[in-house]
Amino acid sequence: MLKKIMILNTFIFTICFSRVLVDSTGRVIEIPENIERVVSTVPSNTEIIVDMGLVDLLVGVDSYSEKVDKRLSEKGVLRSDDLNEEKIVELMPDLVISSHHNLKKGKESLKFFDEVGIPVYVIKNPKSLSEVADSVIEIGEILNKKSEAEHLKDKFLKELKEIVSNKNSEDKKVYFEILENPIYTTGSETFLNDVLESVGGKNIFRDEKGWISPPLESILEKDPDVILVGEDRKYMVEEILARDEWQDVNAIKNKEVYFIDESINRPSPRVLKALKELREVLDK
Repeated sequence: MLKKIMILNTFIFTICFSRVLVDSTGRVIEIPENIERVVSTVPSNTEIIVDMGLVDLLVGVDSYSEKVDKRLSEKGVLRSDDLNEEKIVELMPDLVISSHHNLKKGKESLKFFDEVGIPVYVIKNPKSLSEVADSVIEIGEILNKKSEAEHLKDKFLKELKEIVSNKNSEDKKVYFEILENPIYTTGSETFLNDVLESVGGKNIFRDEKGWISPPLESILEKDPDVILVGEDRKYMVEEILARDEWQDVNAIKNKEVYFIDESINRPSPRVLKALKELREVLDK
């Protein structure tokens, strides 16, 4: 391990650092003018990089990012819940683009990389669709690819406007189930909540903030018109429809239980696919 770090430091010292940026943690990051080797640690950032036409910069990604593009096959070598120190060292990147999702120990998670000379830039976790556009511009700035970022941002905002401009005027009460045991869902001030409400959904837990574990009784009392799950849990649709305690809920009585594309909780321009599906469901 030490030998790898020494080799890496020799590699890093040959690079001329010419730009200084401040990331979402408030850290001052020195990064090269020309970036040729990038590690991305969450799928949303990976999707932005790929959709800017920069997939060839990626030398390593987290395991969930591997399916973002077939050209990333076998590059999904990182765990998704933290920063894999040894693997990242082996990849010898010019830059790691990370997220707060990876910082189990807060800024302490970044200390190792500061010591060995690997710049890690932490992107802010978007909490709204408008902040997705901000992330695109931010990543373009980091990679020194501003024109590519502007193009992707403009395309995203144009399509977003078309989807949300004629949303259903009658807001339907929506419950999005992330987990069933324990119950886990979203309140307000999250990216998922903003997605739900942007096309006419009324989150039944909009009066609570962040990610929550409400009691079953509160779901039944709020009587959602529509129940949603992510595509990774589409097998739950029939199970939800068959729940004994839920049979008086409007969504169950009317068979309004659906799965939505996995991009629904992923803050990148690809969320548009989920938005289109969600709008179709809410317009029924």
